[in-house]
Amino acid sequence: MKRSLVALLIPLLATGCIHGSSMEQVHAGMTRDQVSALIGQPDLTTSTAGRECARYTVLKDFWSRVPWDMSDPYYVCYTDGKVDAFGRATVAHPD
Repeated sequence: MKRSLVALLIPLLATGCIHGSSMEQVHAGMTRDQVSALIGQPDLTTSTAGRECARYTVLKDFWSRVPWDMSDPYYVCYTDGKVDAFGRATVAHPD
């Protein structure tokens, strides 16, 4: 019983998290479709005139994790459908 419960919980906990190595492959000029194919759908998107920013949750590497801090927020911003800014999100939003 415990094994089946653990087997069910692990995929649920990992859902929505991206591994950091995927974010390293994002570069300026990529389209939304290319970024989505690489790292999946964002957790949140915001839009202003001509610009869209997406927020992702990225799972830290094993040695950087602590129980209360296992992931980092990252953003990807698009202007006219192409990546123009990306990186680790800080307290201030990139907009």
